[in-house]
Amino acid sequence: MRDSAPLAKKVLLVGWDAADWLLINPLLEAGKMPNLQRLLGEGVQGNILSLQPMLSPILWTSIATGKRAYQHGIHGFVEPTPDGAGLRPSSSSSRKAKALWNILSQSGLRCHVVGWFASHPAEAINGVCVSNQFAVAPSIQPKETWPVAPGSVEPAAEGELMADLRVHPAEIPGDFLLPFIPDAAKLDQSRPVIAHLLTFLAKRLAECLTVHAVATDLMERKPWDFFSVYYEAIDQIGHEFMVFHPPKMEHLPDEVFEVFRHVMNTVYEFHDQMLGRLIELAGDDTHVLIVSDHGFLNGDRRPKEIVEAANWHRAFGMFAARGKGLRKGAQVHGATLLDIAPTILTLFGLPVGK
Repeated sequence: MRDSAPLAKKVLLVGWDAADWLLINPLLEAGKMPNLQRLLGEGVQGNILSLQPMLSPILWTSIATGKRAYQHGIHGFVEPTPDGAGLRPSSSSSRKAKALWNILSQSGLRCHVVGWFASHPAEAINGVCVSNQFAVAPSIQPKETWPVAPGSVEPAAEGELMADLRVHPAEIPGDFLLPFIPDAAKLDQSRPVIAHLLTFLAKRLAECLTVHAVATDLMERKPWDFFSVYYEAIDQIGHEFMVFHPPKMEHLPDEVFEVFRHVMNTVYEFHDQMLGRLIELAGDDTHVLIVSDHGFLNGDRRPKEIVEAANWHRAFGMFAARGKGLRKGAQVHGATLLDIAPTILTLFGLPVGK
């Protein structure tokens, strides 16, 4: 039941894992992220406070539900299998609270969800749900024998329609990597550490491209009121390449720093290009929200030694939004991840639970 007249006709929620204003702002000033810059000129922006512990499955489930882990039931990357004999990735079936797409579907709104963390198996909603397992690319298996992960798309028939949209790491050509690593020709790819970095980058970009291909395909083919898409690449690539980001860390050889110094900036620029297409497909009458679950340590804040991955996370992520009823150029203060779900419900004129 509507609580009030809706402000929004449509809402697009874009998740950028680990996106951080400290890296974005210099790129904005240099004109390297024009699509985000345009959105900021039309709406609001601000920091958004993360939650503890800063583990992505917990945080993105909190964003989607407006609840903390003890309420929504997702407590980490893995959980016990039903028989208790082993572990599996955290599952949507273990979530104890309704996500936005459940609530909005029950209110008759058409919803599509692509790639959201801990969304496997895909849920039956009033639209298409593509889980975070759909885009996971095999490291060795050729694309010809790469099956669609069971349960990764609902309705299942949509999975077969979208199977060819998946990008295999072997389909990432060398020249596609050149903007990220302009001096790649200088690398000795026979060295295991170099081979690992190049393979890792190709795999993560392939998965990112798969998510984007599926999202844009659904936006073009299917009517929708609420669309949510999650991109993990900034966080994933950051865990391998933030160490090479300027300024140079003392322990790095100059030649290694020079070759990999461009990766993180280019990852952000790549996300801006994808954002431009999402906004174009969404249309001017759509409220667009971009959110990250946390930031990422950079500059002098970076750890000097090997630490747990979560220890690279900074407590403040980024938030930006544009749409009817939002003040142009305004700053948002005091927001947390728990504010996203009630904000979207309010945009649709739906009541916010206690």
